[in-house]
Formats: sequence, structure tokens, C-alpha cells
Amino acid sequence: MSGLAPAVNVFERNLRQALVRQGFAPPTGTEVCVVLFDATHSADRAAEAAGLLDAAEGHRAARFRFARDHTAYVLAHAFWRTVLGTCLECPGKRVPLGATASGQPRLPGTGLSSSLSHSDHWVTMAVTRQATVGIDIEPFPSGVPLDDLVARFCTPGETAALATLSSPQLAWAALSLWTRKEALLKAWGTGLRTDPATFSAPTGSPIASPACGDDAPVCHVRDLTLPAPLVGALATPRPEGPDRLYAVDVPTIG
Repeated sequence: MSGLAPAVNVFERNLRQALVRQGFAPPTGTEVCVVLFDATHSADRAAEAAGLLDAAEGHRAARFRFARDHTAYVLAHAFWRTVLGTCLECPGKRVPLGATASGQPRLPGTGLSSSLSHSDHWVTMAVTRQATVGIDIEPFPSGVPLDDLVARFCTPGETAALATLSSPQLAWAALSLWTRKEALLKAWGTGLRTDPATFSAPTGSPIASPACGDDAPVCHVRDLTLPAPLVGALATPRPEGPDRLYAVDVPTIG
């Protein structure tokens, strides 16, 4: 794998070099590659990063009302396209990254599946050769009031189990459960069209979508071990890894 060329611009070239320094390699077999970026120091490079986006992404970025949201979207998709381009040995802008009507990412003709999650200045993505994948990250503690979070996504059994925990344990367990459900919804390709309160999300068990029947793959979900302050989860058809986590030093881009 060359992984370094061709690149659209200096932003992409330097980001690819940062991936190489981390030992990044495309997934093989049933591996899942998880790549984590801290975009704190990249906001002033958003205009250059936008050169990696395709027309549809550019139009989507332009619709954001607030500059912070626009920048977060542009950087997340530029990082994502660079990782995928490194896997496919093509410029990020030429990655055939599309989506289904429900918004699930598609990479036709590549043999890859991918999922993206970003929260605040954190961006992460999963890439695999499995049929589907879903990833979600959230910062801990959550900015959403805990009672609201539990009421929105928990089954009655999950609510009862959480109620037995002390306050610090409860906050962590609730957010972990939320990321597992988000990861599953992404892997199924349904998003919040499936009510997260209609299914449980334990680790170690196959979980079928309650809304799609045989149209969505049965998936397994597992918690990710991420640097503080992040909580995250990964959903795939396979019950376990191997997973590879790369935390890329974005401040080296410049």
C-alpha cells in the first residue's frame, strides 16, 4: 500500500503521513479499524479540508447556520475521506462515498463498510470489510440531563437496572448504553426511525432490529476503550474483533 499519493492538497497529504506514523493499515478479513481524531487544532484548516468533500457534502456543509457546526462537519468528512482514500489508495475526494435513502454510508465496489461519529472536537470512524458497521462516541459527562437520556432510549428493564446503580456508575452506564444503541442503529441503517426504547443493547448477544425484520443484519455491539473523556461503542455482524484503534495526532498537520 502506498497510502501517501496522490493527495488533493497539503492538508490531506499531511494527514496521510500522520496515519502512516501511527502504523495505520487497511482492514483485512473481519478486522475493524477505528481511527480517532482530536480536531481542536484544525479549525483554521477547514477551508483547505473542504477541498476533499464532494459536491453533495459541500452543499450539506453550506446549509449549516452556525460556523462551528459547518467547521465540525467539514473536518469530520475530510478526515473520513482521507482514511478511506488511504485504504483505497486514491485521493479522498475520489472515494465513492455515498449513502442510502436513510443516510447509511455506502462505498459501492470497494468491499468496505464504514461509519462516522463526531461530538464536539472529537471525530472517529470505523472501517471494515464486514457487511456493515456502526460506531458512536460521546464525551463523558454528557451534556444531556440524565433523566431525559434514560427516558428517551431505555426499555423498562434497562431503566430498572440503571436505577440500582449509584450516581457516578449510573451516568457512565447510561451513556455507554446510549452509544451502544446509536452504534446499532447506524449498523442497521435505520437511524432514529427505529425507536431506541424498543430494543435492548447488551454486549455479547446477537441483536436484531425490531423495525426491519430480515432487511437489517443481526449485529453484535461492544464497548470501545477510548481515551478520556470519551465513551464509545461499535456494532458489527461479527460478535467480536479483532479491532485496531488509531489515535491520530492532528496537531502535526500544518
